[in-house]
Amino acid sequence: MPETRVVLRNANLIDGSGPPQPNATVVIEGNRIAHAGAAAPAARPGDRAVDLAGKTVMPGLVQGHFHSGFGPSPTLGAAPILGLEAPAPYMGMVAARNAQIAIQCGVTGIIGSSNGDNLDVCLREAMILGLVEGPRIATCGHELMASGDMADGTNRSWFMGIQHPGLTRRLDGAEEFRSATREEIGRGCDVIKISAAPGHGSSPVRDLCYLTRAEIEAVVDVAHDRGKIVRAHCPSRIAILECARAGVDIIDHADRIDAEGIDAVLEADASITPSLLWSTRFLQFAESWNYAMGPFPIGEGFAETHEQVLARLRGVREDFEYTCAILPEAIRAGVRLICGDDFGFAMMPHGDYVSEFEVYTKQLGIPALEVLRWASTNGAHVMAGPLGFDPGHGTLAAGQLADLLVVDGNPASDISCLRDRIVAIVRDGKFVRDALGA
Repeated sequence: MPETRVVLRNANLIDGSGPPQPNATVVIEGNRIAHAGAAAPAARPGDRAVDLAGKTVMPGLVQGHFHSGFGPSPTLGAAPILGLEAPAPYMGMVAARNAQIAIQCGVTGIIGSSNGDNLDVCLREAMILGLVEGPRIATCGHELMASGDMADGTNRSWFMGIQHPGLTRRLDGAEEFRSATREEIGRGCDVIKISAAPGHGSSPVRDLCYLTRAEIEAVVDVAHDRGKIVRAHCPSRIAILECARAGVDIIDHADRIDAEGIDAVLEADASITPSLLWSTRFLQFAESWNYAMGPFPIGEGFAETHEQVLARLRGVREDFEYTCAILPEAIRAGVRLICGDDFGFAMMPHGDYVSEFEVYTKQLGIPALEVLRWASTNGAHVMAGPLGFDPGHGTLAAGQLADLLVVDGNPASDISCLRDRIVAIVRDGKFVRDALGA
């Protein structure tokens, strides 16, 4: 027997490629969109037809910077090396929980951004085998970094003799980076992450690049040859230029991008994840800190004088203001932006994804429809490559995979309605949430 079609009539359609379309019809057949637009197809026996009465149908959300292992830990986040907050079995449970949270928030796709113990790959396999429910995932592994990088945990734990690298992998020279990239891909990773420069969020940007052009190109060459993508923690002006010119696909944060950097990103057809919620939340916390309670508790790994702390926080504020001012220029130039941030910390837990969208719409004044594109279609386009999907993945058009949301409201005018008014979540043609009735 033919599969039951789902016919969603009288929808406010946001298809990911243009303005909202009122009175539209969307048809789901199997795991694909069979129709999305004005002309309603002829009814068939057995159709499940739902009158949405103007509710919005839109592409599923994509978290483009997803740390699957970030979350509550029995050590309260304390670890000599990032990623060693708890044993691997516990971290796996955190990753499963985060995937479940994400899908229930309407996130149907995630792009990994560094973790230890192959968490993303294990999570993907658990979802394939039905052990846990979650979004599609473009998997990431370790963050590849040069020795002495600010995130190199051995900077302060060198005397402990720790063998486990956590979520980082310490390398030097093009051949070591090339070999590590091959291994990460061989272990199932779709995304290779490198650390290119210090700064963002809790630390001011320094205009340097940790990696040589040869080291970056070694990673990019191997990844692209195998159909995978590369992302870089990349807040500094010079690192943005080096990474874009070497062919890196995702520039994370891009705090100090300038006109030359915008041109380089466009030339590379790369994407940027601004991740400004972490900066916003950190500054709210830092600038309200009562020093009578003691020294400021978030540092860079080494003891600081009070004056050094204040100077660091001023630097973070200056970087944030600069990024907020330059971002509209990147938008006007046509840079592809995607949403995603360092969710999993106490001040921004997994599930708080809409708060990032609100930074862009409410603080920066960016139109909600533009931010919706970053948060859905743009992210889906980026993950389509390594997953072997059609480049149109993330749009609601005939033939595309049926990853979509039904929202009781219009997120193109009020993006905040995505927080608690999603009435249906469809991933791969199957309802994860269904409060449509009929």
